[in-house]
Amino acid sequence: MDEKYTPYNHKGTKIDGVEPKHRGTPATKRGLSNQPICIITAIQRFGHTIARTLNYGKPSSLDLLRFGECLESKSFVMLDGSNSYNELIESKNCTKKVLISHESYDKFNHLNTVNSFHKLIEERLQKYKGVALKYINRYNALFIMQRETQCVLIGDIFCYNRWI
Repeated sequence: MDEKYTPYNHKGTKIDGVEPKHRGTPATKRGLSNQPICIITAIQRFGHTIARTLNYGKPSSLDLLRFGECLESKSFVMLDGSNSYNELIESKNCTKKVLISHESYDKFNHLNTVNSFHKLIEERLQKYKGVALKYINRYNALFIMQRETQCVLIGDIFCYNRWI
């Protein structure tokens, strides 16, 4: 499990009191603030993918509990050092492994599957030149469908093709 942050976008909608954001304009606040949109992602190694947008900025434990409705109890969860997941993991009675840096990665314990999915989301959002916030969960579902249908079984080995 991991989070992906993307700039907010109110494409096609005028909101009173909110200045329009033009393409390429950086965020006004530095670092992780309440401006970027958080996409929470969970991927089974050779199985299903879940990606949901629940809030702006860093996810709270309440947001993660809402996301956890899709998570099975007694799962094994690998994540980065975020403490927001602790309440979710305790409520679902899951086992967790914290992978803080690439030095703690090995052949089995890594977050590369999630990170590669995040890279594909980023590439796709750049191709679309941004997605309106109200449609972001629909696009998350599209990205998941594309990822899961691109998976090809060759013998006993899974190969993931890049999106077209």
